[in-house]
Amino acid sequence: MLDINDLTVRYGKEEPILKHFNLSMKKGEIISIVGESGSGKTTVIRAVLGALPGTGKIVDGDILFRNQSLTQKSKEEWRELRGTKMSMIFQDCQATLDPIRKIGKQYVEYIRTHSRMPRPEAWKMAVDMLVKMRLPEGENIMNSYPHQLSGGMRQRVGIAMAMTFQPELLLADEPTSALDVTTQAQIVRQMAELRDDYDTGIIIVTHNLGVASYLGDQLIVMKNGRIVDQGKRDDVIDHPASEYTKTLLAAVPEMEGKRFV
Repeated sequence: MLDINDLTVRYGKEEPILKHFNLSMKKGEIISIVGESGSGKTTVIRAVLGALPGTGKIVDGDILFRNQSLTQKSKEEWRELRGTKMSMIFQDCQATLDPIRKIGKQYVEYIRTHSRMPRPEAWKMAVDMLVKMRLPEGENIMNSYPHQLSGGMRQRVGIAMAMTFQPELLLADEPTSALDVTTQAQIVRQMAELRDDYDTGIIIVTHNLGVASYLGDQLIVMKNGRIVDQGKRDDVIDHPASEYTKTLLAAVPEMEGKRFV
């Protein structure tokens, strides 16, 4: 479904932040990309979405989605893909929601941007999706402002919006890092259910090796813009190739001899 071939990305005239990145993803697969801040992991998914900030530019390589090159698409073709065939969940959905507009107005606007659906139908579609994302009081959520919701509720709103058109590819940028541990666990389980319910492929970017290993079919470890370990989850966890991955694994807490990864 998605192939990234020898991708290199640079911001301005600086040294490339992402160097010779490769990935091959099947439909319905979950790939976890883990690494420290500045390792280039967020740049990967922003490049896939065609949303590199500022002076970010792909200087080498290609991204193929359903065997079509994304790097060759026009701005209009990108707009048709975003939100429908591929969507993104951000680290803190509060930052992507307008604080002075109710959730309902924003959600309906999002739906009607990608379809010609009448407002009443768009409203019902939004409420139904919120309920599927375990927000049972959908009408109340739609009539609330973002600040009236908890962090976990806002994150579920973001997931609901991203999944509205049942995209083939969901890109998640640190979707649990702004949440408490209990809510993190709920969101992680819910993302796993998205794959089961919709056969959606997911690329999740995280610094949390526990989250990465729990969700991922494939695990990619990055450092300084390069891949240092890549493969099936169990292979990377049980037989890490790089000293960096071994160090990350050694830092995972243990209890009664059991490591939480």
